[in-house]
Amino acid sequence: MTFQYVFRNEIDDMQENEIDLKATFDPEIFFNIILPPIIFHAGYSLKRKYFFRNLGAILTFAIIGTTVSSFIVGALMYGCVQLMPPRLANSFTFLDTLYFGALISSTDPLTILAIFNDLNVDVNLYALVFGESVLNDAVAIVLSGSIQHYGKRYQLGTGGFEIKAFFQAVGDFCGIFMLSLLIGALMGCITALISF
Repeated sequence: MTFQYVFRNEIDDMQENEIDLKATFDPEIFFNIILPPIIFHAGYSLKRKYFFRNLGAILTFAIIGTTVSSFIVGALMYGCVQLMPPRLANSFTFLDTLYFGALISSTDPLTILAIFNDLNVDVNLYALVFGESVLNDAVAIVLSGSIQHYGKRYQLGTGGFEIKAFFQAVGDFCGIFMLSLLIGALMGCITALISF
């Protein structure tokens, strides 16, 4: 299925809409083809001694920082949406704004890292910023998936805050994050053994 950016509806006739086809971004291609080599290269070029020395701080910034940032941005967006005319405000739910917050909270400070590299800053600072930027993408992807799963389970519920759906979403987040971390660590070890 291909959707248009203005949320009009599904594109029915792709032959007549060639411009829309070329301009449509497929998130599956991004998440499955483009993003893994970027993260792989980032992890491969990282100085592991400084990364593991600061692992606690990096995980704190990545997991807790990205999650808190997602909820703050989502709450602020929900407040802004409530200031819109009622016709527009009713088209966005709190889950929609949380999803936006999760997507927008993953930051890539590539320009900061390039400046850090040129200025030869402290390697601990570089490892903190670099490690957090690599891991917060993963946290944001998993968090946005958990919010989507909560939304699907929420629609099946009775309305209001669904405690069971919330804990299932938290379980999804922890399970997917740990499995992704395990697969990434395993692939990193295999790559290290092959290229040693």
